[in-house]
Amino acid sequence: MAAARPTWRTERALWNDGRVRVAGVDEVGRGPLAGPVLAGAVVLRYSRARWISRLRDSKLLPANAREELAAEVRDRCDWGIGAVSQQTIDQIGIAPATRLAMRRAVLALNQSPDALIVDGRERLDCAMEQRAQVRADAMCKSVAAASIVAKATRDAIMDRLAERFPGYGLERNKGYASTEHLDALLRLGYSTAHRLSFQPVRAAIAS
Repeated sequence: MAAARPTWRTERALWNDGRVRVAGVDEVGRGPLAGPVLAGAVVLRYSRARWISRLRDSKLLPANAREELAAEVRDRCDWGIGAVSQQTIDQIGIAPATRLAMRRAVLALNQSPDALIVDGRERLDCAMEQRAQVRADAMCKSVAAASIVAKATRDAIMDRLAERFPGYGLERNKGYASTEHLDALLRLGYSTAHRLSFQPVRAAIAS
């Protein structure tokens, strides 16, 4: 069965409550062994435009469709990206780093939003109304847009890291624990692109 399309339902409830600028917020890169964690924030205006009707959770889109939609978001919306490096992840932990990336994405918007729709169960350190919603990237159009621009941005970062640190297949696995990546860790050891606090990387250090 095809996945349900995201709707305007949550955004409309906030608009009806007087919240004009509603930003969807989503993170990408929480689980990988290498690279930063990123978040996107997008203020999406109501429209029946074809590109908006194509919005989906970024994980459900092929790369070319995701890149096309990311370009539309960047061209037509107020959007922000927040990043937290692998070194900071090692220092403060992945959960605080994820919240920090989300907060940075919100602060990167051109104008402060009136309310946030945050994917998952996190509450951000922001003085504005927030609605945390599990699977919001699949159900809310603004959060789907945030997931797309965050994923496209992080993929580009991982492609650049792959050029700096060849042999791990980062251009393919984007830092996730694929068999290729795990084998390369044991063979090559870790790099400065890696998250040293994550168990498979610690195992490579200890071997």
